[in-house]
Amino acid sequence: MKLHTAAASVACAAHAAFAAAFLFSTLAPAQAQTTAPAKPAPKAAAKPAAEAGAKTLSLGGAAPAEGAASGVRRGIMTRDELRACLSDEATIRTRLAELEGKRAPLEAEKAQLATEQTAFREERVAMEAAQKEATDALNVKFKAFAVRVEAVNERVKSLNEGGKSGSAFERERKAINDERATLETERKALEAEKEGIVGKLQARVTAYNEKARAVDGRVADWNTRNNKVNDDAQGLEAERKDWVSTCSNRRYREEDEIAIKAGK
Repeated sequence: MKLHTAAASVACAAHAAFAAAFLFSTLAPAQAQTTAPAKPAPKAAAKPAAEAGAKTLSLGGAAPAEGAASGVRRGIMTRDELRACLSDEATIRTRLAELEGKRAPLEAEKAQLATEQTAFREERVAMEAAQKEATDALNVKFKAFAVRVEAVNERVKSLNEGGKSGSAFERERKAINDERATLETERKALEAEKEGIVGKLQARVTAYNEKARAVDGRVADWNTRNNKVNDDAQGLEAERKDWVSTCSNRRYREEDEIAIKAGK
């Protein structure tokens, strides 16, 4: 599972246009390799073997096709060989149990991370909707303001080219200047509103990204631990197959097993 750090930016154009853009990286769903190593075959019941002298038994193992030497009748194991096989089998079983114990918490954590990532995707959709609603509404105001500015500019042009003079000229000039003052007041109000909206959206994006980075770190840690378990499982499977090849279906003396259990 790979999760890229989310990033965000806000850009605004002044006066007649307003735009805000958020850039988020994709939150990839958690991926896990959960294949556990094949278990050592349950130890088969000891099988008596017809031998002259001491009673012999046979180690349980794999199906005949799995072990490299399965199906091939080999000599009776020495006590040291039996001791090694029994010790290796116990070690493999213990390590397998340990790996299985680590797998369940990893799977539970994976499910929790996936839930959080789903929540992030939903939050992103909500932020984009809020961004669009806010920017669309403000753009309407800026466009209406631009129309009024253009109308005043046309009045200025008409006054300059109209040849008016005297009191008529002064009345029109004063009316235009009053409109300009009103427009300047409205422009400042629109700029303040724009900055307020940008600030709120940016704060929301910043908070989102901080949470996303925290989850990124947890995902990276999960991947490291999960990969370690998978690597250990593959190594253990190789050891199990080696045990099958070396020890499965091998005959040994019962007296050697009794001696080994007695610590001899």
